[in-house]
Amino acid sequence: MNAGVYIEKYDMISGHVFVAALLESVERMSGFVLNEVENDCEFALVHEIIGAMVLQGEKAMLLTLETNKNSAAPLVSFMTGIETAALDTDLLNDGITELINMVGGSARVRLEATNYKFLLSVPFTLVGESVKIVVKKRTDCFMARLVCDQIDLMLRVYKL
Repeated sequence: MNAGVYIEKYDMISGHVFVAALLESVERMSGFVLNEVENDCEFALVHEIIGAMVLQGEKAMLLTLETNKNSAAPLVSFMTGIETAALDTDLLNDGITELINMVGGSARVRLEATNYKFLLSVPFTLVGESVKIVVKKRTDCFMARLVCDQIDLMLRVYKL
């Protein structure tokens, strides 16, 4: 699905609401300014960490933030004040989980004036080598790739 296209049948919710929430959260917590770039599947990074949460409402969605350890490390370091070298796997996973929680909360606030209301699930993280989410039934998905220096993030919003 094109990043500029609205998620169909979801009260015209733009995926860019979630991009704006991510941009704001990252800049506020770390000082990094991300830029949205075209997602080139040929050069897509291998994901090792996926922060996720379900947006529970009349129209449920799954919100994910995908990255690898090399991208997560500087981001989580600036978020927490912990030196990059001191960040272990658990701290990286926890940092990405906290970031997806902030993105979900920020998007919820941004959508309060619309007809789309939702509750946030507890955020969670999926980890492993080349981890990915496969949705069994066909579903629309909004994708946006955001980068800054060595940070490379993939934001996805799946209709459930």
